[in-house]
Amino acid sequence: MLSNLLSVPGIGTFLAGRRVTGVLQMTLSSLGFVLSFYWFAAFLVEWWRQSVFPWEGGSQFRWGLIGVGLYAVAWVWGLASGLQIRRASRTTKP
Repeated sequence: MLSNLLSVPGIGTFLAGRRVTGVLQMTLSSLGFVLSFYWFAAFLVEWWRQSVFPWEGGSQFRWGLIGVGLYAVAWVWGLASGLQIRRASRTTKP
């Protein structure tokens, strides 16, 4: 469960044997990270070129918001998967 929440959401799910769900979570979180990083890089370039801090978030701000939103969805999904896997492991007898 910790690998799902503290690293890339989906890794713990993948390692627990839920391959398709894990890959989808990792893809969603990676896409969110890439979009957030794209916005951050565009923000820095805009700040550098204009020599004024772009208080409104820059021209690519919406991509940053979408990226953070996608990552948040993947994180919550990873949390739900981790709790579900943990609950299933407690009911299964060795």
